Amino acid sequence: MVFKSGALLLVIIGAYLLKHLHVFGERDYKVAQGLVFNMTLPCAIIMSFATNKHDMRMLWIVLFGFICCLVPLFLVYFGSFRDEKQYRAFQMLNASGLNLGAFCLPVIQTFMGPSAGLPVIMMDIGNAMVATAGALTITRTLLHMDENFKALPLILRLRNIARDFLGSISFDIYMLMLVFMFAHITIPQPIVTLITPFANANAFCTMAMIGLMMEIPSVRKDRIELLKVIAWRAVFSVFIALGAWYLMPFPLHIREILTLAAFSPITIFSTKFTDSLTGNAKLAGFSLTATAVISLVAMTALHAVLPVA
Repeated sequence: MVFKSGALLLVIIGAYLLKHLHVFGERDYKVAQGLVFNMTLPCAIIMSFATNKHDMRMLWIVLFGFICCLVPLFLVYFGSFRDEKQYRAFQMLNASGLNLGAFCLPVIQTFMGPSAGLPVIMMDIGNAMVATAGALTITRTLLHMDENFKALPLILRLRNIARDFLGSISFDIYMLMLVFMFAHITIPQPIVTLITPFANANAFCTMAMIGLMMEIPSVRKDRIELLKVIAWRAVFSVFIALGAWYLMPFPLHIREILTLAAFSPITIFSTKFTDSLTGNAKLAGFSLTATAVISLVAMTALHAVLPVA
């Protein structure tokens, strides 16, 4: 297990070093992002649905994921009232939300095998309802950061929000898999065979993307704000983990998966939204990388100490 998590960490470090050796450029992480969000992650989602039994009780996990993403957003809004507006936005976007599909899914599948992916995906469906677009809309509305958006007619605002949701291929795949789940539709074996190489590449591509995004911020205030986000996330992760372990009505192995998922890092969407609202792409990228490394260590330690089903 230590070697598995060490291998994932090595990919992050390797990609970071290659960037600084000028093998990759400063913005080459966008290529990795394109591969992850448009190819490897959607295939990993389909693969998990295709290779696991679907229990309708898992819809409780969708609700759990939605609450775990939405509630912290408002708690940070009230808790950061003394900070400057741009840093409040940074805290709201980065202290809430869980990077389940792009980070947690490949990590947990590396630890526990492909069958462990379904609970993560179900939790990410609820999480994604907020993280893929809702967090941006709520943040800029509460902090009054987008006067142009406010000036739009209601129908155009709703259209923009819907486009944010539907523009995410991963979110679209989640919704399609939910339809298949309700309709009891199985994915044909030839399709599973076709997407298997892409799904297997998800862990490597995700860790490489994180390494390529990493860049240490030089401004002291940025580093302080990052520490605040890490503190917020640590508190939220503990409460989410306790809820997953003691409250969720599932067998031990599913509760362990949800407990590990509670320690997922900042979402990719948060880094994108932070850049668009504050213009601080460097801080957003390093925040993702820093929390990803912390998450990898925490998830490895938890997997080692939690009872085995």
